[in-house]
Amino acid sequence: MSAWVPMTRTLCVLMLASLLGAAAPARPEKAAEDTFSGVERVVAVGDVHGDVEALKEVLRFAGLLDAKGHWSGGKAHLVQTGDIADRGAGTREAFELLMRLEREALAAGGRVHLLLGNHEVMNMRGDLRYVTPEELASFADQSATPDAPGAPKGLAGHQAAYGLEGRYGRWLRTHPAVVRIDGTLFLHGGLHPEVPAKTLGELNRWTRQELFPGGAPGGGTDPRGPLWFRGYAREDEAVWGPGLEAVLTRFGARRMVMGHTPTQDGRIGVRFGGRAVLIDTGLSTYYGRHLAALEIRGERLTALYPEGRVSLLVPAAKPEVAPPAPGKAAPGR
Repeated sequence: MSAWVPMTRTLCVLMLASLLGAAAPARPEKAAEDTFSGVERVVAVGDVHGDVEALKEVLRFAGLLDAKGHWSGGKAHLVQTGDIADRGAGTREAFELLMRLEREALAAGGRVHLLLGNHEVMNMRGDLRYVTPEELASFADQSATPDAPGAPKGLAGHQAAYGLEGRYGRWLRTHPAVVRIDGTLFLHGGLHPEVPAKTLGELNRWTRQELFPGGAPGGGTDPRGPLWFRGYAREDEAVWGPGLEAVLTRFGARRMVMGHTPTQDGRIGVRFGGRAVLIDTGLSTYYGRHLAALEIRGERLTALYPEGRVSLLVPAAKPEVAPPAPGKAAPGR
């Protein structure tokens, strides 16, 4: 009996992971969880843009991927803030890697959170402006119908793969745009103070609604939404500080971690006194292959680079109280 119970729990976890990867989304409301607490270690990685080898290298030096390409992060949570797609030939391989790591991490007690980026939404909506010919061709086997005469190789497969019942479209539509982990909001772009949502559930439904038949325009294309807004990455802190504070308060967070806008120096950026952290360092070869990840342990934020670790935010030390002098009573409380 003692051996049966752990085995039953393990099988349940594996079955749940399998269902998460295979279930077809029915409605925008059926997104994955968006709020987590009590997570000891979080690692966040920004835009990948088809460079799966760069992604693997970052996950390895962050301690989340072993030499054989399997999850080694234990109970850690990995957050990838979107834009796996476009500008590189390895989009499909990156999707497949993250799909597998979702299952492996869950079985180990950890999690992988792939968030929607504007490029995933563009592909699901048929906007192929940034899809390279090599990337498009890699989807050719995803459709039983051949490409139309004169059409680029892989076009039919790409449309099928990102469709409602396609391998990647079905999977992507189950993911949120924003998650909160222990007081930190993670998302692709940013949140304008005027976003029409009061809770994370409302925000994620608004962002995903136009990915389903009959869905009204929403945050997937709205410039104020979590996939597009760049104000906290580019604009004057004095101008946008109050708006950022209001958004963080509304969604119960202390800081916001964003991709979408590449940092100018290829390093993780900190703005607004640590309330905004920019993690799109230009990881892909297209942007210069500046490899980096953000690690969060409680209130300690650390940038991880191939050459080592750099502290970004360290919790303030509690002031030391000097012991009372000999012969004197300690001050009253």
